[in-house]
Amino acid sequence: MVPRAEAEETAVMSHRSTCIRPSTVAATIVTSLLVACASEPPSASRAPAVAGDTDPLEMHPFQQGDDFIAPRSGRDPATLPPPIRFAEGRTTAVGSTEAFLVDSRRFDPQIAARPPFRGPLIRPASVLPKHSRDKTIPRTPANDLVAGGITDRARATPTAAFPGIVQTPWRPPDPSIAVGTDHVVQTVNMEIAWYGKDGTPQFQQRLDASGDPGFLEEVGAGGFTFDPKCFHDPYIDRYVMVALEVYRDDREAWITLAVSDDGDPNGLWYKYRTWALVASGERDYWVDFPGFGYDERGWYVTGNLFALEGGDGPGFLGSIVRSIDKTGPLAGEPVEWTDRVVGGASYQVSHAPEAGDDVRFVRSSGNTQLTLGRFDDPFGDGPWETEPVAVPEFESANRARTPIGPGLWVVDPRIWQVYRRGDRLAASHAIRSGGSEDVVGRWYEIDLAGPPELTMAGELRFDPGEDTIFPAVAIDTAGAIGVVYGRTSDLLHPVVGIAGRIPGDPEGTMSYGRTVVAGETSPADGDNLQRWGDYFDCVIDPVDGRTFWAVGEIQTPDGWSTEIVSFRIGVAADLNRDGRVDGADLGILLKQFGGLGSADLNGDGLVDGLDLGLFLVDW
Repeated sequence: MVPRAEAEETAVMSHRSTCIRPSTVAATIVTSLLVACASEPPSASRAPAVAGDTDPLEMHPFQQGDDFIAPRSGRDPATLPPPIRFAEGRTTAVGSTEAFLVDSRRFDPQIAARPPFRGPLIRPASVLPKHSRDKTIPRTPANDLVAGGITDRARATPTAAFPGIVQTPWRPPDPSIAVGTDHVVQTVNMEIAWYGKDGTPQFQQRLDASGDPGFLEEVGAGGFTFDPKCFHDPYIDRYVMVALEVYRDDREAWITLAVSDDGDPNGLWYKYRTWALVASGERDYWVDFPGFGYDERGWYVTGNLFALEGGDGPGFLGSIVRSIDKTGPLAGEPVEWTDRVVGGASYQVSHAPEAGDDVRFVRSSGNTQLTLGRFDDPFGDGPWETEPVAVPEFESANRARTPIGPGLWVVDPRIWQVYRRGDRLAASHAIRSGGSEDVVGRWYEIDLAGPPELTMAGELRFDPGEDTIFPAVAIDTAGAIGVVYGRTSDLLHPVVGIAGRIPGDPEGTMSYGRTVVAGETSPADGDNLQRWGDYFDCVIDPVDGRTFWAVGEIQTPDGWSTEIVSFRIGVAADLNRDGRVDGADLGILLKQFGGLGSADLNGDGLVDGLDLGLFLVDW
């Protein structure tokens, strides 16, 4: 068990004019960003060039000559808090930090949108401290559970689509979205943007010090933020985003937060740079791969704890679970949090948008098992409880095929998204099963009414030889489950697809999949598996409780690009939305036959006999 301490941290004030200092905020001056050499340069890959384009390649922000230099924090070491230690006999540690206010309307320009970056791309992991853990999947008890598949029902209907952030100097993008009343907020490595729901761009900036300024730069974030995520908290109508920071040569680790002051992201944001260097024995540990979610009580960040160099002890400690009290950030007051260190890796945090639904934490813990974590009081010293849930057998999948290039790395069978609605919990990941080499997105529904128990499982297994990757699921207020996923094969460049199910559909099944945006090519600029994802995102619109919003990734000749889409899950054959599939709907289909229209149920761009077949399934 890692040891308890009070981690007190003061916010950092920048000299830039975009900042506002309230009377409650104590701050210090940020020194300029320092540059220092890393022990070894990170691997890099070159952005694809457009045919006939002779423009010189851009310099990466970390590039010095032919080398890539790990960033330095620029923070005076004398001002750093001590590592977080847990007192003997205690399972929690607490901390707090002051708010730092930034008015987004003072960024000039408001939309610092850049064309796709044309230079060497590097992975954020390549400038992180060296780290690894045993990813062998434990063999857990065998069972006779089976996963369902795809039906010929049409359930997913796209309602909007628009381009998100395009290629930055980093790969993969790690796209995430937050949807409120009127806006869609997006984060990627290393940018943030927001749009009207019609796709009109309103704001876009770099997150780190490569911006002018970066969105998190004034709060003290240096030249390196990574793994950003965001959500909209419907209980308080605020946008919340998180990004991690680690500076290996300075022995610093941070979990940096930003919270809008109301339901409009244009305006004040309260920003918090929270200390996250954990000590255990002789070693210090930093945070990687955040989970990020919420319930009525608080916000929650999880992450894998890896060791910095020096000292004796394990290289991997387990997971941090940080519970953040949202009371302070409602008014720009100091934020307080409670930390736990728990066993296991890669816990994902649920979104829990309905009152009374407590957050759950989910991870893959065996080849036939998930583990659910919970606590009664996120801010107390009560126990962390875990419960196993048996699921159909699966194996790890490490490669998705593409028509060109070496293929895509799909990481491991960690859980990518968790969503709670009442006593129903949905989760998703990408795996192999049944002896097939195909990568399949798998989803689960778990009943939380008593001890957690699997209700059903299903797989997004389309045509043989195809891979489905990075599935993200959500549950709407009518009980429908929607999913966004990537789909690729030796013959198919990566696309973004959607599918879904409604209550009453055959157990364990999802609908016929629909492509909502097609990639033009595949990444092919190296011999190693290409980084993709690392995750997609799917959420529910709080206005109607029925519209799904999602973000995914495609590849264009200019590099990677993200696409934001909205869709609804229902009986797609009910074309006039009167709650019945009848002659009136058939009349609409026949009128559109041979052309375009809402009766294009399979999304192939033509209303034809295939759509009629899908229609008749629900007749």
